[in-house]
Amino acid sequence: MLMPKPLLTPVNILAFTEQLYLKTDASILLEANAVATDFSTWLNDKFDLTPEEKAYISTYPENVNKFYGHLFAAAFHSRSQITFAVAPANPAPRRAKETRANLFGEVKYNDSDQKLTGTFDINISFALL
Repeated sequence: MLMPKPLLTPVNILAFTEQLYLKTDASILLEANAVATDFSTWLNDKFDLTPEEKAYISTYPENVNKFYGHLFAAAFHSRSQITFAVAPANPAPRRAKETRANLFGEVKYNDSDQKLTGTFDINISFALL
């Protein structure tokens, strides 16, 4: 029997990444490839989204979908922290919603040993405009 998908909450994002980071590099690479390919689909596959959340992420144009997908993939590769705030309720009449991403940290590539080291934090937040 399949476990129900967790809700999209900051606690569940943290739990997901904590479990992911216990896995092998190969497993993390698979997950990074999946999220980089299509962020919206990945998010919907991993979390139980509300109809409003599904509607909102479905409005992302391809470049935004790729941007967030690649951010998450980079975080997965470096086992970095992802903070994903709950989107604010936006009852009718609707206001424009803005998604913001803040990045902090440092990741380095050393070509002599071909290692990527360091971490960064991604902080995803939302604002009603």
